[in-house]
Amino acid sequence: MRFNAIQSTLALLGCSLCASAIHAAPPANSAYVTDPQRSYVQDATSEQIGTVNMITCIVRALRPDALVNRDAYIALVDENKCDPNHSNSGASDGASQATSYLTGTVVSTRASNNDPMIVRTWFDQVEENNSSQIFVHISATEAPSSSNPYGTFRLDFCGKRVGATSNLCKFNGYLDGSSDGLRFYEIDNESDSASRTTALQLTTSGNAGQGAIRSVQSQSGQSQTDDFPFAYDATHFLRGNQCFSRDASDPETGLSVWRYGLYDAATGTAITRNSGFPIIYSNGGNTYNGYLGYWGLSLPSAATELLQNGDTVQKVDYNGSTAAKTDYQVVKSGGKLMKFSKQVTTLDKLDKVKFNTFVNDSSSLYSGADPDVHQYELYWNEDSGDFIVSASMQCDQSGCHTQTLAQPQHVLASFWLQQGGIQGWSNSLGGQLFIDLSSGVSPSSGVNVVYRTQDLVYPAEMQGLVTLKCVRDCPTKSSLDAYFVPNSSSSSPFTTGTANNWNPTPAGSVVNYTLDATNVMLVDAASQSVVFTDAEALAARPQYQYGVTSGRLVKATDLAALDCGAPNAGNYCDYKADALDVYYQWQTGSGNWNQFAAVKDAQGNFVQFDAPLQVSFTVPSDTVRYHEYAGQTLVLQYGGFGDLWGIPGQCVSRLTNEPVSCDNQGDDTRYVPAFVIPYDTVLGKVTNGSTTYLVKWLEREIRFAVKDAGVCANLAAPTDIVLPTAAELKDPSNSSSDIYLGIRPEVTDPVRVIQGEVKY
Repeated sequence: MRFNAIQSTLALLGCSLCASAIHAAPPANSAYVTDPQRSYVQDATSEQIGTVNMITCIVRALRPDALVNRDAYIALVDENKCDPNHSNSGASDGASQATSYLTGTVVSTRASNNDPMIVRTWFDQVEENNSSQIFVHISATEAPSSSNPYGTFRLDFCGKRVGATSNLCKFNGYLDGSSDGLRFYEIDNESDSASRTTALQLTTSGNAGQGAIRSVQSQSGQSQTDDFPFAYDATHFLRGNQCFSRDASDPETGLSVWRYGLYDAATGTAITRNSGFPIIYSNGGNTYNGYLGYWGLSLPSAATELLQNGDTVQKVDYNGSTAAKTDYQVVKSGGKLMKFSKQVTTLDKLDKVKFNTFVNDSSSLYSGADPDVHQYELYWNEDSGDFIVSASMQCDQSGCHTQTLAQPQHVLASFWLQQGGIQGWSNSLGGQLFIDLSSGVSPSSGVNVVYRTQDLVYPAEMQGLVTLKCVRDCPTKSSLDAYFVPNSSSSSPFTTGTANNWNPTPAGSVVNYTLDATNVMLVDAASQSVVFTDAEALAARPQYQYGVTSGRLVKATDLAALDCGAPNAGNYCDYKADALDVYYQWQTGSGNWNQFAAVKDAQGNFVQFDAPLQVSFTVPSDTVRYHEYAGQTLVLQYGGFGDLWGIPGQCVSRLTNEPVSCDNQGDDTRYVPAFVIPYDTVLGKVTNGSTTYLVKWLEREIRFAVKDAGVCANLAAPTDIVLPTAAELKDPSNSSSDIYLGIRPEVTDPVRVIQGEVKY
């Protein structure tokens, strides 16, 4: 019996036309044709059972169905791939792309063909200042079928915070599936003064069913109850008094894809990247399993605290049915240096592609502009021949939020003439950009737009650089420490005069750094390492909670290229760095994504990982489906199979599923990719230079289309549903429970499963 019975909860509300058509493609037996595609429904009802959806997705990726009655084994699961609130569609920063691995110890057994499959799992969930152990017990007796779409199973879970004084479950719940439907109950004690309980009852009969979800939020003695009664038949779904279509082919149905694969255009072979590998770390008689890759090192929190520069870890190599281990020496640092290499396109190709920019003096940006607002969203409008400001960015201690302007504002290119052009950030171009406006904008096809590919700098390259120079956003050890100390009066983590410095900088004010290749470190003029890794202090400054990144750092031999020229000759201007083929940036923080981690073999050679592959996608010209992006060419990033990002996003309502403004994003708003790359050999392709790849979506979210209430006249939301209660809660970590997992087995063998792939 296959374990995917429990995963059916992701399709809780079903979909009448979720299957996609198979297009003509490379060989019929190629991965491009045969790799499975999965669709699931995202709705306000499924939002309420997000925890169990995530847990069942994670457990599915452990593959206990493939390893029944084998020994206990270790599995790694990237929880970001199972988190419905984690979007990598638009972000290109390391915090968004870094893997967040759960380490699971799994025992899957079945006494006979007439007995249930029992799965016992112990998870380590590593989070800064908030790590947990999660205990999961599953008993599955019947697989899904046409007569029993959910199968027959029960899943119980309990999560406990590491280091907590209480042995009680921080969160505790169960999911029960049968031919009658689904039952779910969870209590989550979010803090000492806040908790949330969720209950679901769903009854089914063929293609029809009804049910209810109740969510109770309690905070400091106050509580709020939200009820979601619902009913559905083969074609429609009724939630409360709102009517929706269950037809995925309805043009108003919302679609978003979270995972894509890239394939060779001729052979249909899946494209992989050397993005990382599993490792084993042993210390004090304990064995820890983790992962080392381009975005850093992922280990259980206990191991992270123990691991030192120069320690030995074992790389795991898989060969058919075996796994070999090889010793490597760890090299780690509290920061890392990134190299940005120049790429060029033209302004006309950015027509209506949005980007963000910082405006130091915005009082004259447009009539009525707020002089206290300095960050804006804008785009080039080829038809009007100017830039359109579409939104402002309001930033406070909780982060930055987009505020759509009541009326889009036209701004002439001459506004940025003094600084030579526009510095910005575009998800659609993979990050930083510079639009060179020194010669005007006519014709736009002659205006260069510079964007960058990025690579991690290893010690061998550091040795050749020796020194770096900085004129804007230049951190030092003392400036970092001064800013992050409690109640600091410092305005930024950068040295005085360099924060957002767009002005000509005298030679004597240029900040100098040296590079320590042995320790992989940026060193300031006071001979101090420019690192700051205190997670709690970083979290106290939300705009830097994911780390601090310097401005552009240039080689000493390139400093002359930053000369501002007349009338400020002899001074240096940061924007001049955009003409350079290469510049650098230093990152530091508490996350694995902004720290250097690598290993050396016995010969002292570093194992290097592939940076994300930049590919260009020409959006189809269908304006109904692709809106303002129709016909545009976007730059996307491919980090490895399943990880393609850079598609622009939009906000949708959690209640209506329809597009809404991103202003004041809150509990009722979600950010999702704005469109789907089609699974099509003509329209669904990307290029890197002269190489063409085919794209296939692998995992698709469906948001039902809103319909007039009269369409659902034959459906009635139930009023008498009896919901599950806490009386049936069980604790798999409790030795007195009938589902007690027992003592966690100690497994010294290499990781056996990584994100659903059985390695040996």
